Amino acid sequence: MNKKTLALTEENEKLNKKLAQLNGEFLDLFTRHKEMVDDEYVILTSLYLEKLGCFQLELLQKKTEAARLKMKMSMIQSAINRDEHPDLPAIENLVNIRFQEYYAEIEAQAAALDQAKKVLSHLVSAEDTLKLKELFRVLCKRLHPDLNPTQTEDEKDLFTKVKAAYELNKIHELQNILLYLDETNNDKKQLFSTNEKIARVEHLENNIKSLQCKIAQLHEAFPLNVKELIFDEKYIVEKQEELRNDIEKFDEQIAKYLDIINLMTDE
Repeated sequence: MNKKTLALTEENEKLNKKLAQLNGEFLDLFTRHKEMVDDEYVILTSLYLEKLGCFQLELLQKKTEAARLKMKMSMIQSAINRDEHPDLPAIENLVNIRFQEYYAEIEAQAAALDQAKKVLSHLVSAEDTLKLKELFRVLCKRLHPDLNPTQTEDEKDLFTKVKAAYELNKIHELQNILLYLDETNNDKKQLFSTNEKIARVEHLENNIKSLQCKIAQLHEAFPLNVKELIFDEKYIVEKQEELRNDIEKFDEQIAKYLDIINLMTDE
């Protein structure tokens, strides 16, 4: 074997090792990112809402009602200052129109709270969760386009089905896809030229950096940035008490505004 052939062989071996390393790193990061987005984000958000969401929703409702009554009181006072008899139905209608965005926010928070309850009531067991992750990892290794650049359109469609089944916790469907791949002997060799391997290395390195960035951003954003607090019972109890106190303050404001409105309108 001449020196040129030897150099090419050594370079090829280095590229093969580099690709194997990058394939594994990419697979780890891709499955981790998927787990964070589809599992941790949803479950942690649901737990946060379960523990604090009902208090936050009630506080938003009280804040909105207090602000609504304050505006109503101001409009009634303006009519009185003009020596006019306050048109209460018209004032009520106008106030409600101006508070539509707040009412929509209340509805959205209520819907999120309902969804959180559904999520927590349909959690899969720890054993099934482990099975899901293992199956998803194996199928990603065989079907992810960044790890299998020569895949067919059918294989691309299969990968789309894999992601959907994983998101819906369908273990049986993932098992069937894996069985189908085994039966069709999908574990084929992929042969690339040296230049193609160099391009693959660069492609994977860029995608790995992108995934690392996305994972870092997820860690810094809600709810992963308050993960420890969600499971800190002392913090939760203190936060609930704080929210109760705020709710009580707005209850007092609401009662005060109602009394003033009743005096102004002789109700």
